[in-house]
Amino acid sequence: MTAERSSHTTTMLKSGKVLATAGYGYTGYLDSSEIYDPSTGKWNPSASLSITRASHTATMLNSGKVLVTGGEKFGSDKTIGHPKKE
Repeated sequence: MTAERSSHTTTMLKSGKVLATAGYGYTGYLDSSEIYDPSTGKWNPSASLSITRASHTATMLNSGKVLVTGGEKFGSDKTIGHPKKE
């Protein structure tokens, strides 16, 4: 990962890549996300959440979007979106 984080989620995407979302880092709660590509072994930045959160859930929906909700947060209760770089 390019940003060290704990209390984050990882979600397997339909492409086989892995989305790591938010969590807690050295500077506090995070809104950032990254995508891991197992074919290259590299992490790339993805879309940020609208709010920071940790200890949340992230669920792949049938539409291909990822629902992020719950946990410790600051702002709205849920975020639904497409990973920026899948």
